[in-house]
Amino acid sequence: MRCVDAKNLVIAKVKNSYKMIEDDNVLKAYFMESFYYICSKCEPSVLLRNVEEDQRIFRQVRNNHFIIIPDEPDFSNESEHLMIDESLAFAVVNYVCYLASRCEEKDFLMLCNNIINEYIANDGKELDDEREWL
Repeated sequence: MRCVDAKNLVIAKVKNSYKMIEDDNVLKAYFMESFYYICSKCEPSVLLRNVEEDQRIFRQVRNNHFIIIPDEPDFSNESEHLMIDESLAFAVVNYVCYLASRCEEKDFLMLCNNIINEYIANDGKELDDEREWL
């Protein structure tokens, strides 16, 4: 998901109920907190790396594999994507909405956690629209 689309989606989801954060720096901080939350719950494959000296590490997951800290989103760059698996992008958006609502809207947190749990259950694999239900 592109960063600008993620920002616009957050604004659309919370604008009717809450005054949106007008400062992009605050919104970036919310996105970073969302990344940290998600990285503490699962292992986003986009962020899974072997140890390298120049990368900021969030946590070690096994042997020489680490979850790195994603880059801050750049809302002014029309082509930049959130630095997380596409299937977790909506988890990021929902957690940002949860934070923007001053943690009052628990539905956003529930949606975020549901997306994370589905990601874990599917071993991080993207699912086709035609899912096989057992």
